[in-house]
Amino acid sequence: MVDAPVRIEIYLLTEAAELEHGIMCCYLFAAFSIKKDTSEGITKEQLSIVRRWRGGILQIAIQEMVHMALACNLLTAVGGAPHIRRPNLPSSPRAYPPSFRLGFAPFNRETLESFVFIESPENQSTANSGPANSGLAAASLGRFTDIFSSERQYQTVGHLYRGIEDGFTYLTQKYGEEQLFLGPPDAQIKPSFFSLPGLIPVSDLASAVAAIEGIVEQGEGARSDSQDSHYGRFVRMLEDYDRILLDDPDFAPGRPVISNPYSMMPSDLIDVSEANLIEHPLSIDISNLFDGCYEVLMQILGRLLLHTGESEEQLRQLSDVTVNLMLDVITPLGEALTTMPAGASNPGMTAGPSFRFPRDFNTLPHQPAAWRLISERLKELSAYCGIIQSQSGVPPVLNRVRNSLTQFAGQLDES
Repeated sequence: MVDAPVRIEIYLLTEAAELEHGIMCCYLFAAFSIKKDTSEGITKEQLSIVRRWRGGILQIAIQEMVHMALACNLLTAVGGAPHIRRPNLPSSPRAYPPSFRLGFAPFNRETLESFVFIESPENQSTANSGPANSGLAAASLGRFTDIFSSERQYQTVGHLYRGIEDGFTYLTQKYGEEQLFLGPPDAQIKPSFFSLPGLIPVSDLASAVAAIEGIVEQGEGARSDSQDSHYGRFVRMLEDYDRILLDDPDFAPGRPVISNPYSMMPSDLIDVSEANLIEHPLSIDISNLFDGCYEVLMQILGRLLLHTGESEEQLRQLSDVTVNLMLDVITPLGEALTTMPAGASNPGMTAGPSFRFPRDFNTLPHQPAAWRLISERLKELSAYCGIIQSQSGVPPVLNRVRNSLTQFAGQLDES
């Protein structure tokens, strides 16, 4: 039987991994919606700025994926299972503390302001209850005076991780490192898999604290005044945005994307009134393709987090396919959706990526079967691209996506 304090620490890490996953998707959605050409109603000077914003948000989203991987490494280190599941968005008011209400929104000032609030350091969270009309309600911050009896009373991501850090320190003092860090180190994602700063294995209290410090410092900068933190970068974007608005009150750097778009309403949405159905036939097809590719991406990432039986070379192969799926499939499809019509119920509006997560999603546990199933799924998605290409008005990126999916399937078959 797992001791209650250890069980609650695992629960907190699971929630942290889930939050990082959801926040990453929110950032990607906003970045995909940013305009990319002066023909979309922005000046050449504005285009240069919004391109910089887009690149910055995409980089932050990648770092959120690293944070999710680190949370999973921390889970594995104490004998837990890596967690990549999450609720479909917008999240239920009961899914997380009141200060976190995640949902998909196009890039605009209000969305950027909500990102600033999500990443705000602890010492500013009580002074700022969040942007007006952002859907991020204020909550009593409280303190982790007893991490085990008030595990959900956090208002910022940094506050959650400080509670987790306190828990690791307490548990190490209570049980000793050898009794706490029981998970196999070889089961964690290693820096050799991805060339991403901050991705470290966890085997003792020092490495656990280092992982947490890296997450907090990179995200909120709560214990430093780093201008490179996510919070500092979003604040600078917001300041730049306001300066542009002084000269051009009609400045609109984001496409008119519907919020929380879905080609099919997920069964776990509590309030479907906050979601929007995509109705245009071709947009529905591309949306379904995107969701299928996103599901495969998460399955591959799950194998990296739960690998059992893969060689080092096979793990590097999985990591290469993961990165290239994001670059050559997810990103172009997500951007294409933000240029396509949403449908009759939302005239003049465009669709967007749903990041729809299937209710029955599970990490594939057995290595030979997992690789076979992933390869077959990639081939099915490539074939689906071919079916879509028979229609008129197909996004030009679809041929590139189809070729990439076929290539990735071939890479896994050869390994």
